[in-house]
Amino acid sequence: MTALLSVYIVLCMMNNIQESDNTPTPFEVQRRLQEQLPRTWRLELEQVEAQRGPDAVLSLFAPGGRRTTILVEIKRRLDPVAVPRVLEQMQSWVGWSAMARPPAAFLVAAPYLSERTRDRLRDSELNYLDLTGNTFVTIEEPAVYIRTQGATKDPNKSSRPKRSLRGTKTAQIVRTLADVRSPLGVRQIAEIVGTDPGNVSRVLDLLEREDLLQRSPQGGVQEVNWSELLRAWSRDYSLTGTNKYFTYVDPRGLSNFLNRLQSLPSGMRYAVTGSLAAARLAPVAPARLGVAFVDDAPAAAEALGLRSADAGANVMLLEPKGDFVFDRSGIDEGVRYVAPSQAVADLITGSGRNPAEADELLDWMRRNESAWRT
Repeated sequence: MTALLSVYIVLCMMNNIQESDNTPTPFEVQRRLQEQLPRTWRLELEQVEAQRGPDAVLSLFAPGGRRTTILVEIKRRLDPVAVPRVLEQMQSWVGWSAMARPPAAFLVAAPYLSERTRDRLRDSELNYLDLTGNTFVTIEEPAVYIRTQGATKDPNKSSRPKRSLRGTKTAQIVRTLADVRSPLGVRQIAEIVGTDPGNVSRVLDLLEREDLLQRSPQGGVQEVNWSELLRAWSRDYSLTGTNKYFTYVDPRGLSNFLNRLQSLPSGMRYAVTGSLAAARLAPVAPARLGVAFVDDAPAAAEALGLRSADAGANVMLLEPKGDFVFDRSGIDEGVRYVAPSQAVADLITGSGRNPAEADELLDWMRRNESAWRT
């Protein structure tokens, strides 16, 4: 019976990582992979002819004489957008694959592989290993499954390009790319957002590397993967982490909360988000918490008749870090709600069933793109 090697290790290795921009050597790849195999399994590094085929060839020997070949491509850095090219390159190693019995497995090695790069590699059925401890290897024969978790951010700050989507102007750019249909020019985006074209170009460079959009030869935006863009943004933005929040009780419930919002003075700006915003488009279950952005939470709470509460709250008011939360908000039955793209980001980073509500809202947005994208 074929033995099954199934190793699933979730390790936080950040404390043991030293900053380095060294590209892994074939010997380093062999050593790190061997450490994750049982003692009865053997991994040998074969000699590779320079400038031909893979950067390393590993022969994996399992008990009972079973074996396979692992062809290794070593990268100094690998962005998500480059994964299809790496796959095409590795598939071109026909001669090497033919030599392997059974057919060879492919593995990509690098100093660090971002979360989105790792996702793209798995989607392309490519194994990977980085020097921070992120590993994914799955082989049919002999049966191998290894998955370990290392760093979530590149420890080598000096060599990594801009990867953060933090900041109010960046948030406005992300929201514009999600809400406004392409094509979009750099200056057009800058005018909508009210920022410098150079800032827009830097953000677009990042999003292109992350394979979240496609650009025209002139540098503009041709196509946006808006759903993945919103998920990527939510890793740097969060409802309660980015904005200042206050919790309250409306003794009469959420229906009263929505009704009272409609009677706020015209100069008191607000926009409902979270479960209430999602429920009007893609209901999952009755909302238990009413969430709204306001400019001045204590003043709004007084106007709404809310009582401050640390426990048992059914209303949360947030003072936003930037005006982007109000961009392209709309009125439905007399109540102003944030745009669906903002509601999704707020739900993704929420608690309880909020992430599930975000998934349902995303499904609605895909089916009804013309209803919310301008």
